[in-house]
Amino acid sequence: MIVMEKKPELEVRSRQVNELRVERTEILFNELDEDTLWVGVMVHNAGEQPSQPTVMKLESAPLGAFVPWQPLARLLVPALEPGETRELSTQVARRRPIPLGAFNRVPPRKLLAAVSSPDQPSPTRTGVTALFNLLRRGPRTGSAAGDVARKGFLAPDLWDWMDRGQPHWAGNINVFIGRHSVERHLARALRIFPGRTNLAMFIVGSPGKPDAFAFEILGLNPDWKAGLYDVSSGRSLVPDFADAPIREKQWVESSGGLVVLLATRPPVGCPAGNVEVHVTRRSGRKTAIVEFNLDPAAQGSGCYSV
Repeated sequence: MIVMEKKPELEVRSRQVNELRVERTEILFNELDEDTLWVGVMVHNAGEQPSQPTVMKLESAPLGAFVPWQPLARLLVPALEPGETRELSTQVARRRPIPLGAFNRVPPRKLLAAVSSPDQPSPTRTGVTALFNLLRRGPRTGSAAGDVARKGFLAPDLWDWMDRGQPHWAGNINVFIGRHSVERHLARALRIFPGRTNLAMFIVGSPGKPDAFAFEILGLNPDWKAGLYDVSSGRSLVPDFADAPIREKQWVESSGGLVVLLATRPPVGCPAGNVEVHVTRRSGRKTAIVEFNLDPAAQGSGCYSV
């Protein structure tokens, strides 16, 4: 794979004199079993003063960029000395929705409607007294020691809507400390089929919020062919390849949510590869990074291939 262009990392900073910082690539998640996901976050005190105990909020969303978030968990970041790093982790439940139908039959607007109202319960929060007592006594031992609220469920994986459930959950995790957040949007170990066109999907934008978005593909090996297709108004998620793909770095108008397909054609005998799709929103000029780890040896049904 070619070396990706270096992009500035988003950071989480507290409003205190000290600085609590989280790097995008240090938000990690991995399956413990088919129904449980482990989420780990490395928190650094980059300031010159000890930090105070701070509540960190976690949210999840379907794989994509600028999509609606839903509450996931709250963890207590203990007091950290200057330069100290601490890993906080928790376990969250994964629920699979009732499939909408086969990939080549579901209208994209039906998928957008399902994603915007996933019928998920909100987490039950602890009261003020319980939070005060936890802050006073500090975290207990154990992987979920810093939990300060009952947890919600992970946002659904888009592949589950298509009845093509994958071993690894693909989606977004948002880490929020103070008034700042950092996000990771990742599809990990997604199976590809060399010598064929492979389709992977993600959502861009929110219902009821018109905007425009620009796209750029980074990290692709030169002998891989790839393109992005906006299938939002299509009759199914399979793009019409007679249509031109999205032109990179050009604004794509959205009336309230896009379904975008990453189409890749890796050569026979290819190794695993990492691809990043950088999505910039016109309002605010913020850029989100959607990561794909594409592996011909991965388990599961993998990409939809044509």
